[in-house]
Amino acid sequence: MKRQELISLLAGESPVNKACRKALEQGASFRIYDGATGLVPASNLAPTYRAREAHTRKRGIPTLGFPAAVETLQALGEQPVRLGGVTQLDPPYYFQLFLTADAATVLACIGVDQQHQQRGI
Repeated sequence: MKRQELISLLAGESPVNKACRKALEQGASFRIYDGATGLVPASNLAPTYRAREAHTRKRGIPTLGFPAAVETLQALGEQPVRLGGVTQLDPPYYFQLFLTADAATVLACIGVDQQHQQRGI
């Protein structure tokens, strides 16, 4: 997938989509996982990301889009989801992407502040 394609898939006006789109426009690196290894049933992801949401909240790590993404994953059931990620270096932020199997639509996006890793939290 080309950068401009991914930017256009993040057309929504939610704060996490806007932040991820801006990161990509400013040159953040990204990866969309290919093939069968990049596909995971949404029902396998929902519990993992629910636990990660609780962990980040407990530790006070700033995030964007976590509750909505977990709800979306839960609602998708067994539907295969393609994973991707966007890494912004300055300020350090990571965006976890969940796309349809054909990578034609971004289903959900989570942004996680990475500065806590630099501070040793």
